[in-house]
Amino acid sequence: MKFALVEGIRQEATTGVRGACPVCGSPTLAKCGIKRLHHWAHVSTAVCDRWWEPETEWHRAWKNLFPTEWQEIHHRALDGEVHIADVKTASGTVIEFQHSAITPQERGSREAFYDPMIWIVDGTRLKRDLSSFREEITTCAPSAVTKTRGWVLSDRASAIIERWRGGSRPLFLDFGDAEFPLSWLPATGVLWLLHYLPRQRVVVTPVLRQSVVDHLLSGTPIQGFARPMPIPPRRSPLPGFQAHLMRPRARRPRF
Repeated sequence: MKFALVEGIRQEATTGVRGACPVCGSPTLAKCGIKRLHHWAHVSTAVCDRWWEPETEWHRAWKNLFPTEWQEIHHRALDGEVHIADVKTASGTVIEFQHSAITPQERGSREAFYDPMIWIVDGTRLKRDLSSFREEITTCAPSAVTKTRGWVLSDRASAIIERWRGGSRPLFLDFGDAEFPLSWLPATGVLWLLHYLPRQRVVVTPVLRQSVVDHLLSGTPIQGFARPMPIPPRRSPLPGFQAHLMRPRARRPRF
């Protein structure tokens, strides 16, 4: 956990300080080593949230883009079970940052519990995910039916696309600053929006990462990349006599 209660106040982990879990009230210890992120851990082996996963630097970097009061927000289900959302925006949208593997069953449970919500997924966890995704994107032509530059692909097009098929919430893949050999695509600052459709299809759209953050912070539009305008065909010049006939002629006055 990033936050625990110290004398009733929500605080980040500090060396030598003890706190209490905001969910269950159990004692927590501040873990402030050199190799791992500073965090709070239960003194016991209790786990408050069965959806919990170890937090990475990738998680923490994403969380820190949002106000601290939006981070690690607790939700209690009707059966009393508690879940901790990574971030919950002022508009009520839950953002789940997913690095570890997740089963379709757990993904479905989270999507049913949090509404509305989006996923931001670490695409760098498995090397084959980036290579198979990049190959699919760079060998297929962008679709002409999307409003911005994007692709309509099979939902089995690449390893990571297939693994997340069947979801019902917007999903953004974060490949960091991995390069894609597309001249119109910036070298950095890109996320890939996946929108799954019926009939085993998925729309894949590159968007500016900062525009996604700004959208979640203040509601501004997410920015994709405009499709190039088609170049109209040039008219072939008419032969001299035909060109003369096509010239507008002045009307002769009638008497």
